[in-house]
Amino acid sequence: MNKKVFRAPVVLAVVFALTLVLASTGWAKRFEDILISNMFYDTYILDALNDIAIQAEIPIIADSTVTGFITTEFEDLALEDALSRICVPLGFTFRYLEEGYYLVGAIDLKNPSFTLLSDVAIFKTSFVPAKTVADLLSEYYRPYVKVDSTLNTLVVTGSPEMLRRISSDISRIDLPVRQVMLEVLIIELTEDARKALGTEWQWKGTKSKTTATGEVGFVVSALRATSTIAYDYVAGVASFLTALKPMVEAGKAKVRANPRIVAMDGHEADIFLGQEQSFIVETESATGTLTRQRVIIKSGVTLNFLAQIAPTGDITVKLEPEVSQITGFNQDGYPIVSSRRANTTVRVRNQETFVLGGLVNEFESSSVGKVPILGDIPLLGKLFRTERNERSETEVIIMVTPHIIEGDE
Repeated sequence: MNKKVFRAPVVLAVVFALTLVLASTGWAKRFEDILISNMFYDTYILDALNDIAIQAEIPIIADSTVTGFITTEFEDLALEDALSRICVPLGFTFRYLEEGYYLVGAIDLKNPSFTLLSDVAIFKTSFVPAKTVADLLSEYYRPYVKVDSTLNTLVVTGSPEMLRRISSDISRIDLPVRQVMLEVLIIELTEDARKALGTEWQWKGTKSKTTATGEVGFVVSALRATSTIAYDYVAGVASFLTALKPMVEAGKAKVRANPRIVAMDGHEADIFLGQEQSFIVETESATGTLTRQRVIIKSGVTLNFLAQIAPTGDITVKLEPEVSQITGFNQDGYPIVSSRRANTTVRVRNQETFVLGGLVNEFESSSVGKVPILGDIPLLGKLFRTERNERSETEVIIMVTPHIIEGDE
């Protein structure tokens, strides 16, 4: 049927009259086996609903929000499928009420018919926090979604079509999150160990004023094995560790830490291995007021990282390690802290090791040996004293191996 005449008051009157007639004759019930055939071209929706109500012999009432024109055609279509074909494209929904009629209207919180047209569904997430899921849903759905963070659930009020769509979206968001475990080995080499191992940092590639392409790596000359940070150097790392073992046993190298830390994909994590010492610092203001403040000094290994897993399985790791130690105290009794830091972002394959090196620290120390009493004599005391100035270097090498942990592991 092709209808273009706008006559909303008449249609509403006809639909309402039909409701009264069918209700009085006992026909006000749901007929799921009724098939509808019709054709509408640029037809006012109330006229289309009136035609379907007459054909199905079931009353259909539209509230004040229903308006617009439709163009569609169907043959032997189930009643509710026909109503969906007409209502959903214009943003309306329908519901069969116990009183024996279909109510059609907009799912709008301001619509007086909202409570009659809407359903409530509760979704409990398993892997992603409910608040995060709610934030990721479409802006359109947010007024209809409430979050209970305590129970980790989402309470959704809306049309059946909306509930089905939100349920589908939640199932696609609430998936097991992969994790990344970082296995870190922090080694401190003395100057003798560096010479014995023959570690030398190199760059392989091309450089210009603005760009550089290539690989950074180290060469273990004593082993004749080359290792690169980027890829294909696991064998070199294994050989390096083999050569390192006797150095550790001889006290020329020291394993400062070997932590393992796990974080979800895209989340930051940090770990601190060491000691915290507190000191009271006194400061005097311009007016002579003396204040005391407690200051905490950390010494040890601090590791901050952020890992992101690419669709290809590669891992981008942003790493900020720091190795610090107290090397002495100043004349006021406060500690002198020596720190070595690095800040880098690398991209590696799963279970592939990359190396940070070149974190060299220089130490200078002096010692005085003297003959008691005679060494303190002015001028002549130098004959009975010996002074030594020593300089030494240590290098920290950080070896990092990221592992992808799947959601069910």
